[in-house]
Amino acid sequence: MNTAVGVPPVIRAARSASEGLRAVAAAFWKCAVFVWKFVVGMILCQSLVGGVLIVGWTYRLMQRTAYKRWWQRSELHVQGRSFREFIADEPVTQAHRHWPNWLVEQNALEAVRKQPFKALVHSLCLNLRIGAQGIFNTWMLTMPGCVLMWFSWYDGWNNSFSKGYEQAVVGPLTGILGLLIFIVAMLYVPMAQARQAATGEWRSFYQFRLVRRLVLRRWPACLGLGVLYSLFSVPILALQIMPQFFPQMNKQSAELLAAMTEKQIADGLDGYFFVAAAVVFPAYVVLRLVAARIYATGLLAAVEEGAVAIEALAERERAALGRLNLLQVRSAPGRHVLIRLVGTTVNWVFWGTATVVMLLVWFSFAAQIYIGQFMNYIPGLGWLNQPLVQLPWFHHLPHAMK
Repeated sequence: MNTAVGVPPVIRAARSASEGLRAVAAAFWKCAVFVWKFVVGMILCQSLVGGVLIVGWTYRLMQRTAYKRWWQRSELHVQGRSFREFIADEPVTQAHRHWPNWLVEQNALEAVRKQPFKALVHSLCLNLRIGAQGIFNTWMLTMPGCVLMWFSWYDGWNNSFSKGYEQAVVGPLTGILGLLIFIVAMLYVPMAQARQAATGEWRSFYQFRLVRRLVLRRWPACLGLGVLYSLFSVPILALQIMPQFFPQMNKQSAELLAAMTEKQIADGLDGYFFVAAAVVFPAYVVLRLVAARIYATGLLAAVEEGAVAIEALAERERAALGRLNLLQVRSAPGRHVLIRLVGTTVNWVFWGTATVVMLLVWFSFAAQIYIGQFMNYIPGLGWLNQPLVQLPWFHHLPHAMK
């Protein structure tokens, strides 16, 4: 039945105008919230604690992305049921109706009535706790390689001045070892970060067998993710190098810098690194969102094919996939023994080639660390923190100016 029949044209026009205004107001509000969250992210990129908060915030966003990916692959999506309706079904997932907040609790208007103070700082505490767990796990696997690369640089320069020819090999060998450890870690870390985010459990980061299985099953996507890391690192490398060449850009810049006090230079660098965060922050978030989608798709396929047992899933994953009716294992058709033998041989050759390609892709990322340090040396932090891998902390003010 058409409810518009019998309604005067003036009233219909008023209703249409009212709906249009509400749509415009909703779009304006979403834009304002996006700008707010983006600017806060840029500010947080300027400090160590801020970087930890970004890690926690991004992990929460990754969990939401995984849920949304599973919903997109379910019959609920085909039947026209919205993601928001699926999320609202359970209290555990209701917080994912919107992107995570920086400070106040999700759905704050409802939470303030019950516990006002907790609602005002809930997201802040949650981001800090999840971020601390996330960066600790990432450091556990990536820091050994970073430390060895730092030592190789230090030893190499010392040896070049002391002319200790008998020890000349120590620096290069240590650097190669550090690069290998870092590259091998990066074959694992992005998917492990996605698993920790999706499950909400820090221990799941160390489920090596499960994560390795997902990486192997989704290796083309993981290879593409490594390419994205390397490409996104190029503009950040340029931003890291650029301050070193400010005086050489033109004569006017050199004269202006010569006339500035140390405080004015420090203030100028503060502004520069804040603007640079407009590149660092979205690059960091986009890489995590891509990893979350790869993880969610790979885990779902592995469950359906019986490669990952339902019992191996985290409680949140089982609950979400169960509600979406995605915990169904499909039996694989049997194959002749000769076909299996040929397939195994081809797989060994294939995986060998794929592994070499992935190592080369991650080498293209790790090599940029040395290039950046050679062009603009940043003691300690330049080796121990890579903004796209560990903390999105990008504020390299010389120590004497702090």
